[in-house]
Amino acid sequence: MPIARLIPGLSRLSGTETPRGGFDMLRWFAVLSLACVVISGVGTATFLTRFLTEHMLHRDAEVAKDFIASIIRAERTWAYFSDPNAADARAPMESFFNHVSQMPGVVRANVFDARGVVLWSSTPDMIGRRFADNEDLGKALAGHIEIESGVVPKSEHVGLEAESGGRRFTETYIPLWDETRRNVIGVVEIYRLPDALFRAIDEGVRLVWISAGLSAVLLYGALLWIAVQARCAMARQQARIVESEALAAVGAVASAVAHGIRNPLASIRSSAELAMVEEPDAARDCMLDIQREADRVDRWVRDLLLQAKGEAMAMSAIDPGPLLEEAARAFGPAAQRQGVALSVDAPVLPAVRADAGALGQAIDNLVANAIEAMPEGGTLHLAASVAHDGRTVAVSVADTGPGLPAPAAEGGRLFFSTKPRGTGLGLVLTRRIVEHSGGVLSLGRGPGGIGTLAVIRLPVAPGARGRELTGAPERELPGARNGEAPGAGDPKSPQARAA
Repeated sequence: MPIARLIPGLSRLSGTETPRGGFDMLRWFAVLSLACVVISGVGTATFLTRFLTEHMLHRDAEVAKDFIASIIRAERTWAYFSDPNAADARAPMESFFNHVSQMPGVVRANVFDARGVVLWSSTPDMIGRRFADNEDLGKALAGHIEIESGVVPKSEHVGLEAESGGRRFTETYIPLWDETRRNVIGVVEIYRLPDALFRAIDEGVRLVWISAGLSAVLLYGALLWIAVQARCAMARQQARIVESEALAAVGAVASAVAHGIRNPLASIRSSAELAMVEEPDAARDCMLDIQREADRVDRWVRDLLLQAKGEAMAMSAIDPGPLLEEAARAFGPAAQRQGVALSVDAPVLPAVRADAGALGQAIDNLVANAIEAMPEGGTLHLAASVAHDGRTVAVSVADTGPGLPAPAAEGGRLFFSTKPRGTGLGLVLTRRIVEHSGGVLSLGRGPGGIGTLAVIRLPVAPGARGRELTGAPERELPGARNGEAPGAGDPKSPQARAA
């Protein structure tokens, strides 16, 4: 079965789907591991085949060498190679070589002296000849056993083609040493057609290839099984991760909702407390405050859910000044309770492109953090200005609190908070809102190194026009002096009436 058709089947068995158009790790692993196993198996079998063949042929030549050397020592016929006509050496050596040439499988035997001249041959016509271009003979005269195997014919196989054509042969050159084993005195060349030896070699080679094939199949099967199990485990882990991330997202949304509605609820509670002690006409203003804050909570929850679903914010051209004034009005009671003097500098500016509800929530988060950072009182200043090039509008929130720690100053880490009841979502959500609006949120030390300065920079909306403002007077909300709540000096405000 083709591997391309096998892998999808394995994917179905493992309970996973083969990715379409992406990187399929299991498919690539199966293909590459198969290629590696095949290459490794073929390479190993080839190496073992060559080693087995050469080892058996060399061993056969060593046995022949030891046999011939033992006969020469027993007959003490070394003189034959220096003087072939010596009577005491010629007869026994030629008799011995005749016996060698009659051994099973031997089709020719030649004896060379130290000069490479044929002293004796089973083919008499070759006696006295010299093969100058025989490299194997030269190496044997240097003292090395040379073995060559192949199929008849060969250029030196004079007269062998007719009787042995097409059969495998071995050609062995055996060096013969003198009595002191220091000098080579001759070489015996034996041509053999060792059918039994080659059958044994073939049987060994066949076993090598069968073993290599079975080992390759076993190895590939084990690797593929491990890969399939790993893919199943990864799929299960991925499903658990997706489930965990979904639960974490639900928890994050819930925490964000809780974080966002805490501040309006404080204003609602404050207005309700004032309504309990006010006259009926004044209580109506408190009820309107409660209605506005309830509407604000509803908008915040709706916007947050839209963001959680990944839906785009409703971008429009808005003036950030009213958002600052609304934040100051909403957080006035909380600032009054903590003795925080709150001032606003919100002149008319070019419009920026943002979602009014989301940007208002971002400003509210910064203001809430600033007030909570000054439990013993301080100063909080909200301002908006346009850059010199007229391309961006900066909304700043400056307090005189202790400043931000490093993780918060770097933009906030999810769920990191220095407040005992903090959720660690305020700065993270603020930065996300600002970035979705195409702006930048920067956090640092306030003027003179005191407190914290948070600046939201947003690009001016295309086609927006605004007055060029120079030296616009700072506008402090009534009652902000001497630690009074903004709006305390307004006779129509609940705070003023409570004062």
